[in-house]
Amino acid sequence: METKTKIILAGGIVILLGFLFVIGLGERGAVDLYQAKLQRDRLLKSNVRLRAENKALYKTIQRLNEDPEFVENIARTEFGMTGGNEIIILKKRGKNK
Repeated sequence: METKTKIILAGGIVILLGFLFVIGLGERGAVDLYQAKLQRDRLLKSNVRLRAENKALYKTIQRLNEDPEFVENIARTEFGMTGGNEIIILKKRGKNK
């Protein structure tokens, strides 16, 4: 093989490797594309979770607006409230034997 042909072949290989480097690791390259796909998948999963959470909250809001027994149950369990005609009897705890 002639020296000129070897130089052209070597130059072509260097240029090809340069293109491969830019395609693989450069900005907007294959690595960035892969990372973008991973981020998109994470966001899609998060979106599904948030939609389900919003749906549950919407149902809770509807029940709070429409179901007095639900409101009473929350008032009793979460806030320790009692009904209007109920009496609270406090009892002292004895010592453990």
